Amino acid sequence: MRQLRTRRLMAQHGPTLAYHTAWALITLHNAPDETALVRAWTRENPNTAPGIHYDHWPTLSQAEQQRRLRWLRRHGRSPIQLLQLDASLIHSTGLHVPDWGCPQIPHEQNGATPPLWSQTREHP
Repeated sequence: MRQLRTRRLMAQHGPTLAYHTAWALITLHNAPDETALVRAWTRENPNTAPGIHYDHWPTLSQAEQQRRLRWLRRHGRSPIQLLQLDASLIHSTGLHVPDWGCPQIPHEQNGATPPLWSQTREHP
């Protein structure tokens, strides 16, 4: 089951999520008592700076932006955010987790900023 959930998370998140990171996130989500195992693995396989690191929306392809917008309209948060893992836990395990940055949403005519995910459209 863990491998199935790991592969599903990778498919939902996109190509920037490595297998070992997805596996560790699924392990922390489904079996929090195995946190020591994740920490031991990251010590043996050091990565770049630990914690959650957000990508930059403008650098994504148009297709990836649209895919993410559809996901966000449906679910309201990224696949990693839906796991509801504490950022301090992720940092303490030594994981480097790439998560989705915020989409660029055009401001309304009056200068007010719309709610983050509620005003997104496939064709701005």
